[in-house]
Amino acid sequence: MAGQKRALEDNSSRQVKKSKLAKDMLTDVLEKPVQLISNVMNEEVDFPRGGGTSLTAAEVKAIRAEATQEANEELFAASRKSQKKKKSRSDIKSKTSVTPKKDVVRIEHLNYKRIVPGMRLLGQIASIQPLALIISLPNQLMGHVPITQVTSQLTNRLESMHEQEEPSDTESVDDGESDSQTEVPDLFQLFHAGQYVRAIVTNVHASGSTDVSAIAKSRDEAAKASRRIELSLVPQAVNSGVLKTDLKPGFILSAAVQSVEDHGYILDIGVQGSSGFLSFKEAKKGDSDGSKLHVGQLLDVAVVKMSSNERICTVSVDPRGIRSSSITEVSNVTSVLPGILGQALITAISPSGINLQILGFFDATADEFNVPTNPAKALKIGQKVKARILYEIAGSSPPKFSVSLLDHIVNLKEKLSTDDAAIHLAYPIGTILGAVTVKRVEPERGLVVEVQPHLDGFIHISHTSDGHVPTLSSSSGPWRLNTIHRARVIGYHPLDGLLQLSLRPSILDQRFLQAGEIQVGEVLKGTVKRLTDSALFVSISCNADGIIWPNHYADIPLKHPSKRFKAGGSIKCRVLAVDPERMRVELTAKKTLIESTLPVLVSIEEAKVGMITDAVVYRVVDKGLIVRFYNDLKAFVPSREASDYSSKLKDMFVAGRVVKVRILTVDLNPPRVVASIRQASTSKAAKATDTSDITSSTVADGAVAVHETPAVSSLRPSHAHEPIPSKALASKRNSPLPQVKARPTQAQSPPRSPTPRQAAPLKVEGFSWFSGDARSDAESDEASSDEGSEEDESSKKKKRRKKKEIEQDLTADMHSKLPESNADFERLLLGSPNSSYLWMQYMSFLLQLSEIDKARETGRRAIQTISFREEEERLNVWIALLNVENVYGTDESLEAVFKDAARHNDSKTVHLRLAAILDQSEKHEKAEDQYKRTCKKFGYSSKVWTLFCEYYLRRRNLEQARELLPRSLQSLEKRKHLKTISKFAQLEYKLGDAERGKTIFGGIVDSHPKRWDLWSIYMDMEGGQGDIQSLRNIFNRVFAIKMTSHKARSFFKKWLELERKIGDEEGASAVKQKAVEWTQKAASDSQ
Repeated sequence: MAGQKRALEDNSSRQVKKSKLAKDMLTDVLEKPVQLISNVMNEEVDFPRGGGTSLTAAEVKAIRAEATQEANEELFAASRKSQKKKKSRSDIKSKTSVTPKKDVVRIEHLNYKRIVPGMRLLGQIASIQPLALIISLPNQLMGHVPITQVTSQLTNRLESMHEQEEPSDTESVDDGESDSQTEVPDLFQLFHAGQYVRAIVTNVHASGSTDVSAIAKSRDEAAKASRRIELSLVPQAVNSGVLKTDLKPGFILSAAVQSVEDHGYILDIGVQGSSGFLSFKEAKKGDSDGSKLHVGQLLDVAVVKMSSNERICTVSVDPRGIRSSSITEVSNVTSVLPGILGQALITAISPSGINLQILGFFDATADEFNVPTNPAKALKIGQKVKARILYEIAGSSPPKFSVSLLDHIVNLKEKLSTDDAAIHLAYPIGTILGAVTVKRVEPERGLVVEVQPHLDGFIHISHTSDGHVPTLSSSSGPWRLNTIHRARVIGYHPLDGLLQLSLRPSILDQRFLQAGEIQVGEVLKGTVKRLTDSALFVSISCNADGIIWPNHYADIPLKHPSKRFKAGGSIKCRVLAVDPERMRVELTAKKTLIESTLPVLVSIEEAKVGMITDAVVYRVVDKGLIVRFYNDLKAFVPSREASDYSSKLKDMFVAGRVVKVRILTVDLNPPRVVASIRQASTSKAAKATDTSDITSSTVADGAVAVHETPAVSSLRPSHAHEPIPSKALASKRNSPLPQVKARPTQAQSPPRSPTPRQAAPLKVEGFSWFSGDARSDAESDEASSDEGSEEDESSKKKKRRKKKEIEQDLTADMHSKLPESNADFERLLLGSPNSSYLWMQYMSFLLQLSEIDKARETGRRAIQTISFREEEERLNVWIALLNVENVYGTDESLEAVFKDAARHNDSKTVHLRLAAILDQSEKHEKAEDQYKRTCKKFGYSSKVWTLFCEYYLRRRNLEQARELLPRSLQSLEKRKHLKTISKFAQLEYKLGDAERGKTIFGGIVDSHPKRWDLWSIYMDMEGGQGDIQSLRNIFNRVFAIKMTSHKARSFFKKWLELERKIGDEEGASAVKQKAVEWTQKAASDSQ
């Protein structure tokens, strides 16, 4: 057999086939001179005479050249004959129109209209966010890659991590999925800024439909109004058209790490039936710095060799090999991937770019942005150059490609400035450029300016002025060629190597454009963007937003921050911390921090021992406090330095409280700061004169004044104050501590002359204090005052006892007696002015006397009297006023009170309360109008739609109630959809059709089988119907799903209770038996 096979592949037979095929191809070319690339169409071409792929590239080029020459000779001969014959002009035109003429391929820029789903492009990572990648695309476009579109292996790891977070009865993990137990790497670990990637377009969002919820950036109006390109890096999608026959040495493509084996990594290259293999030795040559690759990591690989069975493709990740790898031909156009380097022939040069022929077959274009501005050698027609493919031009037939001749793209490197620094670092966002020169004007797109030699910038037409500019002119106007302007950097496009600039005066005058320019500790004025349950978002410039966490809304916790912070309102705040990489700015609205004049501590290097500054309590621990300074610098405050009192720290300090601290110790390695609150609070008195100037050898006379702990000693020479602990004072005076605390003396009285009775001078901490026997002086003063006023004291005590007895009698009488007059209510309100219950009783009492106006006045007085902190009490009074106007007032007066109440309270609550009041008073049309009004204003609230549905169901308006569900889902956020559908289904069980509720719940649990809370509600609803067979079916469905033993126990317990309640003993026994079987099965699975 081997001999026969070699005979078939004899060289003589191959030569015969080649010559025969060459003649056939020549004949085809002469008959159809324009059909030159039929063998590279998208469909595979069948070669009927065999040997279609045996011709080399050189032979194909030689055959094409001969065919073209013969075709041209015949055409020229035909044209000479036609010139000899005299014919009409129409005949000449008709013949000359048949003559083929090579047209120059039109050079077009890539824009949103020309990008279609399925288009493959070469991109460069501009920035990395926690949940997405921002990709720089050709012609100053940007694309977004969600974390779920990086690789399918990374997506599987994320899903398995989510499943592992849920409690499970067994830790069953597949043998091949051992990596899922480890932590899923962040995108920052898998990619780096400036990395080249191949991407495929999955979607192009039109203006107004952009949703950037998957990106760590706020969803403001500008983002919603912009277009957005969704991309995917998954190799299965990007490499879907690559054929096995094209996987030759030098072919580069994207691959994902699928698994880690004994000798290397198995890669997913996206080619059906083939996998990649990367040895550990080769992996160390990559950009990963020798570290281990992660499962799901995306790699750029070059083919080294293909196995004989075409199943294993050995690859390399050596950056030098990938940059220099090039190919000369492909068997199918679908194998041409973005990023492929190839030899190209220049066929035409125009002001808008150049035309080329690449890979020997395909037409290609390079626009002016992808042609070097000052090449070392001038480009000319017929010159061969190296070009890298950017993308295939959509809708072109035969296929055409857009390529780049720029050095940094051809070499797959990041473009650097003249001083070899990264451009985005040399020219960060916000940099003001004093003079840029206009090099090129594109009338409808913008300006290309020169920033420095070999570095250009692009100014979009919308950024040339604050006003509308319809078109630009290169010969006239303020932006003509060679004019010099002042510009500001607003971005950078890594792939094009262009700075994004702006000439708009409003941007030039802004203080900062990004988070990195903001100084920590700076006081700013911003605008409230929106308030959520977790934070307040503040706009501090057109490109920078700040966030305020709830414990920094004010000096005290706010129960209803929505009343203080309204969207669009101005707010004064101070910068707490800045994270330039994540573009996050943390702010505080605490008045204490904003108005503080103490130094701002930003880093541990600035911390000095003895420094007094502001801090915020971060956490209370067992041995002290952790306080936070600016820029997330933290310090530890020991319990003994937190307070002089022995109370629990948790009772004295809460997270978010502002405190003044004194730095006690600073350690740089490891970084640790210890501070004191107690010493900082006592330093106020020492502010006038610093006691640090007084050394231990200095002797100063002073009089000891015993105050609250700690005692303060007054030094006469310097008039400074220094704390003396009471324990030390008591030990020096040989008296118990309570006696020292209880016997104050007059600190300001002049010192008495020493007497024989006085003790020796008291010395504390090296100081010589001039102090007489303060205790004996106090005792003598008290004795003299007691002797003179002994009789007065006894008479006063008797009078006080009588008054107390009278007051106790009146109080007892009031508690046992209900108020019967205005005076009684007024007396009770003096003791409890914040009690809404008393105020409403008073209003009810006045209404019984037909004093309607007085009842209204009392309600208004109650609102003015009740403390603003008692928001629930004030709301109760407002609801009482609404009830009064509903019964005794007019529509106009009710509307006026309603608007006032909505302005001073939570607006949604007031809207719903008024609807309930109208419903209870059987004003059904007004109630319905009020519910519609509420849904229109608060369409984002699930509660509003649920209550409206309940109202309709109680009124038996079933069709209108059911129409609310699709309407509500259009208005609500997606995260609220499941909750709302569940509520509507429960209302159907209670007030509507139970069968319809059952259908809705069935759909919910089918789409969300592991939402055990919904299963439990479903069972309770069915239990209320009393259908035990339906319940048994539900429980059987539940136990078919994998769950933890703890959850299974709760469901079996519920089932058993329901069987005993509405079932029979036989069913209960069956439940017990199933519980035993389930436990045994779970135990066997765990083994």
